[in-house]
Amino acid sequence: MRIKQIILGTCICSLMFACKKEDNKYNYNKVNELNITGPKDEVLVVQRDTIRINPVIIESEAGSGPYTYKWEIYRSADLNSWEITPINPATTSTVLSTEKNLKVPALVAPGTYLLQYTVTDAKTTLRKSVRFPLTVNGKYYEGWLVMADKGGKAELSFVRQDGTVFPDVIGTSNPGLTLTGKPLAAFSGIQSKLEDVNVFTDQGMYRFSANDFTFTGKSPDLFESPISPVSNPAYAVNSVNFDQYVVSNGNVYGTLAPNQGIAKYSERFNGPSGYSVFPYFMSGNQFWTLFYDNNGKRFLHATYTSRSFSTFPANTETGIAFDMSNVGKTMIGGDRGPNTEYFLVMKDESSYYLCSVLPNNKKPAGVMDKMDAAAEIDKAVLFAASGVNKQLYYAVANKIYLYDVLAKSARLVYTFPVGTQVKDLKMFKGQEWGKSNPLYNTRLVVATYNGTEGELYYLDLLPIGDIANGTYSKKFGGFGNILQINYRNPNL
Repeated sequence: MRIKQIILGTCICSLMFACKKEDNKYNYNKVNELNITGPKDEVLVVQRDTIRINPVIIESEAGSGPYTYKWEIYRSADLNSWEITPINPATTSTVLSTEKNLKVPALVAPGTYLLQYTVTDAKTTLRKSVRFPLTVNGKYYEGWLVMADKGGKAELSFVRQDGTVFPDVIGTSNPGLTLTGKPLAAFSGIQSKLEDVNVFTDQGMYRFSANDFTFTGKSPDLFESPISPVSNPAYAVNSVNFDQYVVSNGNVYGTLAPNQGIAKYSERFNGPSGYSVFPYFMSGNQFWTLFYDNNGKRFLHATYTSRSFSTFPANTETGIAFDMSNVGKTMIGGDRGPNTEYFLVMKDESSYYLCSVLPNNKKPAGVMDKMDAAAEIDKAVLFAASGVNKQLYYAVANKIYLYDVLAKSARLVYTFPVGTQVKDLKMFKGQEWGKSNPLYNTRLVVATYNGTEGELYYLDLLPIGDIANGTYSKKFGGFGNILQINYRNPNL
């Protein structure tokens, strides 16, 4: 009993001492928090130009620091995760600077990156990191390819997105290289791991890097069999990035995109005997590869990675505008409109027609309307469609008409000076993949030749399709006899 009393007394004393007021005094300091702000939008820079960022740092506790700084750059492929923090850093990075403000040349390869800026309080070792998206563009990162005949020779020029003109980019990048044959066309091929420009003369195809126009190959080395002489060439990449296509003389050749492997272009596609396709490619979710056979007067289709055409089954169903297997007309041009509806201009012995095809649909046949109210349509071979409105522009001599698909009528919207010939026209629009641009579908780009000089015009568009202010917004000159233009999209 006595032992229990002793133990109880000891516990009570301990509790009393534990409750005694602590005489020691402590100083509690507030933690300094940093708020770092910088560019709100993606940082864009041309390779070898200077990256400049001047971040603003606000302390929650004035007079804190001193601080150390670190700027790092890394590609998304090098990340542990998309949410990079000081405790979850990128697996691979390069330190660009240890200064507060970033001012360094962009020496990395063209591509997309993340910049990480870390500020460390030297007293507390507390750190704060922020990230800024960065795109490093090559010199020729985006713009118009202008293919011309200058003095009887092929000359490819480049009008960059910012308005800078680079004449004869192939000659500049490849001294001593001569493109043999009559110049015809140039097309860019931009997709994941695909960054090419393909140039056609009547003697073959030449391939160049889209980033610096260095020569990378030519036919016949790029093909299983010769394609020369070349006529009416076309090039396209399908929307799922499995295949590249070349059209020449009505024949189609295919190869894989780099994501799937490197291979030569195939032999001529198998298909109906004597097929000859119009040089224009169409693609959608239901029909990946779609061409029009002008000899058979019908559409042909193929699955991705296939090198053989199939015909559509005959369709006598009531209510359809036309039978995909037996259209009975000749295609003379076309372009992609809104919602992957392709507007094709066709003719027979008596009339011209606006035909539409929707390869996203299981039943792709759209409309077949006579173009009786389209002035001079019988003289037109150049067409460009809006990607947001059902409007189709076409050129005749020095005039540009706008055909309203819904109203089934055309009106004159622009006339160049007498003696000027429209050589090509394109709607500035996206490819159904890649980055968007607020100018898409608001600008018609027109190439002309007046007998001595080729010129490139930007015609900005009003929502109703008319030319804004009744005139061009920009003009570039000094080209030869322009034959064709094509847009070099930014790398992905």
